[in-house]
Amino acid sequence: MAGTSCAIPAIGPAAEPLYTVTATVEGVPGKSVNVCNGVSILMGGPPTGCSEGPQVVGLDLASVPGAHTYENGVIESGLVRLVGIWGHGALYLTSAPTEASPKDRTPYPECPQEPSDAAVPNPPPWAQSIFSDRALLKAHGIQILEFGVCQGSLFIVVYVADRETVNFLAKRYAPARVAGWLRPVS
Repeated sequence: MAGTSCAIPAIGPAAEPLYTVTATVEGVPGKSVNVCNGVSILMGGPPTGCSEGPQVVGLDLASVPGAHTYENGVIESGLVRLVGIWGHGALYLTSAPTEASPKDRTPYPECPQEPSDAAVPNPPPWAQSIFSDRALLKAHGIQILEFGVCQGSLFIVVYVADRETVNFLAKRYAPARVAGWLRPVS
């Protein structure tokens, strides 16, 4: 079809699973636009672009609800709900972002601790394996946001807990439970 790009899906119905996240988005002109995952801590001064968050493709950040440009050129949105297809470490939007309220912010997945979890050595034996595997994980498009012991097993938080990611991590670090920050749209 003429005028259609294969690289970025058109906004509209998607054949692949959709994921959603409600957060702020930041970008630096000429660089990627990223979802702010709340891990970065501002040390005073304007934000720096949330480069640790997942990239958002198909977004004109200046037109997003609540967008503000800081003196250092970083553009930050208000709190917005994003919906898109996850692929190659990025969220490809399938619809325009919508304004959201603070109560709708997507929290990180949590796993309630059990008293027996405190008996695991600090650092746990698998922690070095995860740190040593950073290049391997990146090659598989996996970015671990956090991990720890929960209910007697390894609990890993990633951006998207799709089948491929869950299977890879559960096999490599068994026993492991994997949860995603971006949520599947039902």
